[in-house]
Amino acid sequence: MSMLNIGTSALLTTQASLSTTSNNISNVNTDGYNRQRVIQGTQTPNFEGGYYIGSGVTVNSVERIFDSFLSDQVRIFTSQEKSFSTFSTFASQVDDLLGAPELSLSSGLQGFFDAVQDVADDPTSIPARQVMLTEADTLAKRFNTLDTQLNAFNQQVNVNLDSAIKDVNILSQGIADLNQAITEASGGAGVAPNDLMDQRDQLINQLSGYISVSTNVQSNGAVNVFIGNGQALVVGQSAIALKVITNPLDTTRSEVGYGPSSINVSSQLTGGSIGGLLSVRQDVIDPARAEIDALAAGMINTINAQHTVGLTLDGNTGGNFFEPSDLLTQDAGSIRLAITDPRDIAVAFPVSTTTNANNAGTAQLNVTKVSSLVNPAGGQALAGDIQLSFASNQYTVSYQGETAIIPYTPGVDSGKSYDLSSLTFTGGIVAPDIKITLSGVPSITDRFTISNSNNGSFTAVGDNRNALAFSQLQTAKTLNPVNGVATRSFGDAYGILVANVATRTHQANVGQQTQKGLLDQTSLRYESVSGVNLDEEAANLIKFQQAYQAASQIITVSNTVFNSLMSAM
Repeated sequence: MSMLNIGTSALLTTQASLSTTSNNISNVNTDGYNRQRVIQGTQTPNFEGGYYIGSGVTVNSVERIFDSFLSDQVRIFTSQEKSFSTFSTFASQVDDLLGAPELSLSSGLQGFFDAVQDVADDPTSIPARQVMLTEADTLAKRFNTLDTQLNAFNQQVNVNLDSAIKDVNILSQGIADLNQAITEASGGAGVAPNDLMDQRDQLINQLSGYISVSTNVQSNGAVNVFIGNGQALVVGQSAIALKVITNPLDTTRSEVGYGPSSINVSSQLTGGSIGGLLSVRQDVIDPARAEIDALAAGMINTINAQHTVGLTLDGNTGGNFFEPSDLLTQDAGSIRLAITDPRDIAVAFPVSTTTNANNAGTAQLNVTKVSSLVNPAGGQALAGDIQLSFASNQYTVSYQGETAIIPYTPGVDSGKSYDLSSLTFTGGIVAPDIKITLSGVPSITDRFTISNSNNGSFTAVGDNRNALAFSQLQTAKTLNPVNGVATRSFGDAYGILVANVATRTHQANVGQQTQKGLLDQTSLRYESVSGVNLDEEAANLIKFQQAYQAASQIITVSNTVFNSLMSAM
């Protein structure tokens, strides 16, 4: 091998290094570009006599500086950060909606029960009754608005899901096409087309922003991409499409279908914007809608139950205060006021209490709750009067010719409540579901009588006891039964809902910030390995320039030697 050939090989190899360095510098701002370097190697030496003479240098390969571990970490953190970010965006909107003063059910409930208390203070006031109806209507409309807005969030999830799936299909097909191009470009020589591989990795990174992915490199250079629980999204040169499908149990919900059979894989997908959308719908939007629907239904049933046992200003039985009464159709979107005439608010109790004029003790009897009517059309809770008479530390209760006993020891039992329907009467009859409170110290033969308020003529125009029972519902535990015992009031239920949404939103914000920090840190590490460093490339330019000049000098010397030999001949 002559000096000329050696110099030429050095010149060409150095030129390749200069070109690669120049390419690195020119792509310093290209997204997804991984810097490259020329791997040089000596050519096979020539054996001359008893020794080998070197034959120059050659380019073994142009290597892409790429760390697969760091690349996988970037994809993982990209997917998780995007998932938290999407979750946080929607959860924050729900949190803002539930906490908005003009829409909050807390202030709506407070306004309604304040109006109820005003009616209790002045039960015959038509203006006070009208205000109560207005506040009730406002409360119902707040339920309606919350339902509408939460449904709008659900529809927005559907829209974003549809858009994201279209992007995923475009990216997966692009990866499959690049797999084919890379395989064809590599051919049988096994030479990797670095720029195509950069493009493919960039698409996979973008894909990780939509959904968590894992990859597997085939022997021919193609990359398989998997999602969910191992569902293949890209296999070699083929891409399996995702599509939006409708949930068969709820036509307002979009799900993710996989492959030609459109198998629902929503529950198996995590990460990225798609995972965030599915998660926020399941963990925030759906529970919020369910809790508000349950609160609406509980309020309808509880308030209606109290209202229907009361008497209106005209002595009629109170009807439903809220609609609908059908348990199957009660939700926040359907609740509405059932009455429009303020006179129809059932403020009075259907029973009244009479203390015998000859009572000598300090005993008192108060009816605290009436749960049913024996004659709804007549507004009557009793089939006849109930009489209580005291003797020997007990009250004898008489109803329809039968008797029952309530033990009562003054100083011990004063202030206790009793449910008349739970008493055992001699004839086996069951008294109406009426709760009373006994207090004070009765004398022997002291008597009380419980009668229908509407018994031929209505005499309870100023009665506010049902309004007081209404007002007690504000703090009464009527919701979320545990082992048959209600554990939450209206305000409790809504407060817990708001707190849960706020907590999930805060967790998502913290998670997003954490994942963003990890992503930034990992991206910097990745860039330190694969990114273009202009200072380093500038140094390489100088080094390769000097090598190029030295190789040129070899060729010059070779030419001089050749000319000298020719002259000598």
